[in-house]
Parts: sequence; C-alpha cells; structure tokens
Amino acid sequence: MNEVERLEVEFKEALNARDRATLLDIHLKAIGLVAQHEKPPVIAANKKAYERLIHAYICHVASNDSRLPYRVWWRAYYGDKQPPKKPKHNVERSRSHLREMKKHSKLTARLCSKYKLAT
Repeated sequence: MNEVERLEVEFKEALNARDRATLLDIHLKAIGLVAQHEKPPVIAANKKAYERLIHAYICHVASNDSRLPYRVWWRAYYGDKQPPKKPKHNVERSRSHLREMKKHSKLTARLCSKYKLAT
C-alpha cells in the first residue's frame, strides 16, 4: 500500500469516527505530499560519469528496440568513440531510469527525443 492509499484509508476511518484532530493531521500530510519538491536522484558522482551512464542507458534501450547488438548500435551512431559498459540489468530498468531522468536533465531528454526512444 503506497502513501496515498494509506492516507485515504486513514481519512475514511477518521471521517467515520468524526475525529477532527486526525482529519486535520491527515490533511496536513496530504498537502505535504502534494507540495513536496522532487529532487533529481543522484546516480553519478560527476558530470562525465553521469553522461557516460546516460549514453549507456540510451544505447542499451535503442539497441534493444532496433534489435541490433549493443556495440553495433554504438558504432553506427558514435563511430570509434569508446563505448560505455553495457548495463547488466534488463532493458526495462534502463528505460525506467531514462524516463525518470528526462524530468530532471535536458541532456537525457534531448538524447531520448533524438533517438526516438519510447520510455
């Protein structure tokens, strides 16, 4: 059960019990959830490492979508540049990381639209 569902259940119970203090407390928690500023997740120590990681995720997802081997896709788009290590996790996880980072990073959003990735 996530935070929103838990608050809904608590709200219904407090409403049925006509507990004003609990209702006010739940209201404040809900406002806090909505007003919370989303911070970007820290996934790399510095800019260069972050760019290498994003390029690895882009290549991982794009090579899977185009049904090409990882290194073949990399060579086709980046030539003789050193390819980043292929992620060991599955493609859906890379896709999920890209979807999340598109919200916080212009580089990621630009690369996803450039290579027409479905995230």
